[in-house]
Amino acid sequence: MSKRFPAVRACGAALLAGCLVWGCRFHRDPVLAKVGKWKITESEFQRKLGEVAQEYQNYVQTPAGRKRFLDVLIREKMILAAATDSGAGSSPEFRAEMDRLRAEEAARLAEGRNYLLTRLWLDDLRRRGVIAVSAEEVRQYNRKHPYEVKVRHILFDAPKEAEAALHRLRGGANFAAMAKGKSVDADTAAMGGLMRPAIYGEIIPELEDVVFQARVGEIVGPVRSKFGYHVLRKESQRRIPFDEAESRIRRVLEKEKLDQYLQSLQSRYPVEVFDAQ
Repeated sequence: MSKRFPAVRACGAALLAGCLVWGCRFHRDPVLAKVGKWKITESEFQRKLGEVAQEYQNYVQTPAGRKRFLDVLIREKMILAAATDSGAGSSPEFRAEMDRLRAEEAARLAEGRNYLLTRLWLDDLRRRGVIAVSAEEVRQYNRKHPYEVKVRHILFDAPKEAEAALHRLRGGANFAAMAKGKSVDADTAAMGGLMRPAIYGEIIPELEDVVFQARVGEIVGPVRSKFGYHVLRKESQRRIPFDEAESRIRRVLEKEKLDQYLQSLQSRYPVEVFDAQ
């Protein structure tokens, strides 16, 4: 029996060394303080610390700062303990608010699940080459569509409004001012109708050919899209360097291939729209 003691001691020493290096399961999250039955652990301390400003985080790295921050957490835990024992958790207001929080959490979880499923599915389509885009496809697209344009637009619900606005604009009315006052596209109205600079494929399909064929400074329209009636002014056009356009072209081509693939799925997933508007 005594012959086995050295081996036991050796195993114990190895286990202790492993705990010191890797952290044993029961020492992984040390308790820093207790308030009644409530514990404040090192992981909670660090999580709460991550929520405060960086300059305060630096202060907490000092012994005095760590003690002060721990005092703050102790105070919070004491408030929580008192609130828990007060019976507030039995009130109708508490139960209603908890139901709302659970519903929001379920919605966030469902959204995260859907995002993860979609991302993994798209990754698989890329691996299988369904929506993969080659370097040569990108270069060909750039040779065919080498320009980036800046455009202002005013969106109207009715064609008569768009026609009247076009007449006024061609008569000298200020385009940006009219966009701010008349456009139903709230995202661009505040910027005088200015849309994000775009290459071919990044604009609403109904507008693309009109915009890219127009002369700089020309006012065109009304052009109908699924959003309404557009009056447009081409602000500028430039030949965009390939390295600046490459990733954008790749996204455009990938979207085109994904749209084509989705069309092949329509028989499997028939679409019905019930919103009359």
